[in-house]
Amino acid sequence: MNEISNSRHFLLYTLKWMSIYIAIGFIAAMLLPFPASLVVAIGGFILVNFLRTRSMLKKKGIGMRGLFGSLRSSDASPSMYGYNPIKYYCMSCGNEHKEIACPRCGSKMKRIG
Repeated sequence: MNEISNSRHFLLYTLKWMSIYIAIGFIAAMLLPFPASLVVAIGGFILVNFLRTRSMLKKKGIGMRGLFGSLRSSDASPSMYGYNPIKYYCMSCGNEHKEIACPRCGSKMKRIG
């Protein structure tokens, strides 16, 4: 029953937005001559998509700054993309390092943590 409800909700949601897009195109085509109506219709589609995306992000608790701010590589942590670098710890002193021998005590025994 839940699948039917979800598919019905998705269908109604899609039809609502398709109707809005068709109305924008129709109104632009009726009120303006050809080249201007095309520009206005495309601008209206982009504006509606922007507003729609912004409202969906607000519902999820994400702002537009948060969305685009997380795309900068300087702010992103490796774990954000599903990549966690392997950490090696010295078996003798517990120092975290990536060298063959521990820089603190010289031991070559290490464990992955």
